[in-house]
Amino acid sequence: MRRAKTRKKIGDYTVASCIGKGRYGVCFLAFDPDGNKVILKRFRPHMWRKNRHANHYEAVILSGLKHPAIPELLGVINNRKGYYFVLEYKEGLTLEQWLFEKKKVFTPAEIYRTGSQIFEVLEYLHGRNVVHGDISPANVTDDGEKISLLDFGLARYADGKAVRFSLDYARVANVILYLLYSGYEGKGDRPWYEELPLTDGQKEYLKKLLDPEEQFTDTGEVRRLYEKNFGRS
Repeated sequence: MRRAKTRKKIGDYTVASCIGKGRYGVCFLAFDPDGNKVILKRFRPHMWRKNRHANHYEAVILSGLKHPAIPELLGVINNRKGYYFVLEYKEGLTLEQWLFEKKKVFTPAEIYRTGSQIFEVLEYLHGRNVVHGDISPANVTDDGEKISLLDFGLARYADGKAVRFSLDYARVANVILYLLYSGYEGKGDRPWYEELPLTDGQKEYLKKLLDPEEQFTDTGEVRRLYEKNFGRS
C-alpha cells in the first residue's frame, strides 16, 4: 500500500501549494495549526542579501497598517529553509487571472467598483504617507464584491521627490486601462485615447493620472473625480 505524501512543513505551517513566483521570492498557500489559510512569502536568498538595506520596509510598513483590503503581517519565520513573511490570505483571483486566464470582460459597473475600491485603499495608504509603488493586475485580487491590494515589497514612505503619490496614480490608471480593454474588439493599433469609447472627461482624467508630475491636491480628490467620471448613470 502506498503511503500518502507528507506535506511540507515550514515552522508551524503546512504548505499546500506554490501560488506565485517573482524576481524577489515565492509565495505559498499554507495552513496554520487551526486550519486557516495563510500566505508564506519566501525571499530568494541572493535577492535578500542584495537588497538587505531595503528589506525592512515591507515589514515595517505592513506592521503599521490595518485595513480590510490589505493583508495583515501575521509573523516572520527565519530558519534553515529560508526567510518568510506570514501574511493574511485574501480571497479572490487576481485581476491578471480574471483577465488572461478567465478571459473576463469587465462591465462598466465592475470597472467603477474596482477602481473606486482601489482608490479608497490608496486614500488610506497615502493618508499614512505610504506609496505602494507596484499596483498592477497581478497585485490586486477581486472576489466579485471587494478588492484587496497585495505585495508591499516596493512600498516606501513618500518623500515628495523620488517617492511620490503620482507613482500610484499612474499604476492605477494602467490597471483601469487593462479593465477597459477587456471588452475591446478592435485591432489595437492606435493609442488608448483613440481606441477606447471614452468621454472627454474620462480621457482627460486618465491622462492626468498617467502624468508623472503631481496633478492632484490629495487622493480623496482623485477618488471623487474617478467616481464622477466613471460612475454608473
